[in-house]
Amino acid sequence: MRSLSLVAVALVGALALAACEEDQAPPERLEMTWAQHTLPPHPGAPGRTVVRDAVECGDGWWVAGAVFLDRPTETRDTRPALWFSADREQWEPVPIDTHTYWGRRAILNSIACSRGRIAVVGARSGGAHGNPRVTTFWLDGDTLVDVRTVFTQYGGVSATNVGPIAGGPTGWLITGNRTSGPGVWFTDDPRGFTLVEAEPGLTDDGDLESLAQGAGWTGEEWLVVGAGARTGRHLEPDPLAWTSPDGLTWTPEEMPSTEGAQDAHRVTRLDDGTVVAVGRSNDAYAAWVRDDDGSWQDPVTFGSIADAWRGAPYVASLATTTVGVLASVSTGDHYELWHTSDGREWQQVDVPVEPQTAGDHTLMVAAGGEVLVVADAGDGGHVWAGSPVSS
Repeated sequence: MRSLSLVAVALVGALALAACEEDQAPPERLEMTWAQHTLPPHPGAPGRTVVRDAVECGDGWWVAGAVFLDRPTETRDTRPALWFSADREQWEPVPIDTHTYWGRRAILNSIACSRGRIAVVGARSGGAHGNPRVTTFWLDGDTLVDVRTVFTQYGGVSATNVGPIAGGPTGWLITGNRTSGPGVWFTDDPRGFTLVEAEPGLTDDGDLESLAQGAGWTGEEWLVVGAGARTGRHLEPDPLAWTSPDGLTWTPEEMPSTEGAQDAHRVTRLDDGTVVAVGRSNDAYAAWVRDDDGSWQDPVTFGSIADAWRGAPYVASLATTTVGVLASVSTGDHYELWHTSDGREWQQVDVPVEPQTAGDHTLMVAAGGEVLVVADAGDGGHVWAGSPVSS
């Protein structure tokens, strides 16, 4: 009997060890087939094409970026650029008609869809202090045009930064920050945005310093994610969220956290109503799942931040696609693509290029249905249409 007991103990121990090793094994990669499609030169002064973001909207797909001029002048070295495709394969440049000083120079950094229409946010650093000068754009017929606005709309003495734009059934929401705390710009008409700053639900309380990073539509409300830290704990921020039914009035919402520094960067909604936020957690990335009853689950981690950085590590994009949720991340050294079906289990995705982290480099997943990835490794903009490898 004693020998049988020892065998049983040994068997249990072996099974436990095997389970532990299985838990620690790296996740199996998701294999995709990729087809690269060329972006034609954008009409105007010649230069290197750069891409920054993409979205499915209306009758097809849109890629936003800019042209870095081959022959820059003292006053202009970039110009905005936009492309459209009905099938992710054949692309054509979209005419752009700019009327403002900074609109003519803008790099189109973020694009979003609402009710079949696009709105775009661009910026170009300049002026006396070299700060980004933000310009928004809308589609007037078949032509992208810039929006005239006052300097204090996105700049001014209370400005901090302007982040990405998100779309929903009621309009568009730009996430950013002001000296009072998180700020947003909301509209149901892309020809003009309403700045919401110093709103009680967004304003820091004196002891808390918070930062908004990105936003999305949950199916019933807007959700902004970011992080905040109390006095004396600036190196260990906790993830935070804010919700709004209309983009104007906001309510803070706590997110579960663990030891160390955590920060939520991007958010997306799954088809079943589940919301997934992705950001950083210490030396890895983290995903927070918000069930359809509004409750947040404890974060799960995946991937790792590089030991040596070329640039800041962050989540560049997060999108729900036909193959699940895809997140592109900068490790601080290079960009990677990750996949999940439910926000809880993650696997890395093989991609045709993993650009080094640098100011002009990026890897972005388009929001929409089928998989579209845009990337820039410093050699011009690239577009790939992806589909999963059949088993």
